[in-house]
Amino acid sequence: MIRYAVGGIIKSDDTILLVKKEKIMDTEKPMEVKPEWDFPKGGIKREDLDIQEALFRELDEETGTRDFRVIGELGMLEFEFPAAMKEKLGFERQVTHMFLLEFLGDRDQLQPKTEEIGEVAFVKINKVDERLKLAETKEFFQDNLDEIKSGIVLR
Repeated sequence: MIRYAVGGIIKSDDTILLVKKEKIMDTEKPMEVKPEWDFPKGGIKREDLDIQEALFRELDEETGTRDFRVIGELGMLEFEFPAAMKEKLGFERQVTHMFLLEFLGDRDQLQPKTEEIGEVAFVKINKVDERLKLAETKEFFQDNLDEIKSGIVLR
C-alpha cells in the first residue's frame, strides 16, 4: 500500500525550515525513531477537504503556525519505508506532494503541536543537505534547488 502525504520546503530569506522528527504518530501508540531532520510533511487524512488543507494542517501540527504562503508545487517526493516501519505503519512506500512556501510569521512563535517533532530550525540553504538523511529527500531538494533559491516555480 501507498501512503499519500503532503509536505513543504519553506523559505525565509536564505534559510529553509526543517523539523527534527523523533516519533511516528500514525501507529496505535507513538513509535520512537532515531531523530532526523526533515521537511515538514505528513499523511493526508480522510477529513482533509483538499490537498492544501492537508498541507496547512500538517504545517500547523509540526511548526505551530499556518503563517505561510504557497509559492508553487514542486512535484512528488517518493520513498520506500524501511522494513520495520512497513510492518508498523501498514504502508510499503510514501508519495508526498511537495510545495514551496514562504514563511510569513514570527520565528519566535514556532512551536510544534505534536510530540512527533522535537525541534524546529531555520537552516542556511547551503547547509540543508548536511542535515537531511534520506537519500530521496536530498535528491529531491537538489533537483529543485534552482526553483527553491529563486522562489519561482516554473511548472
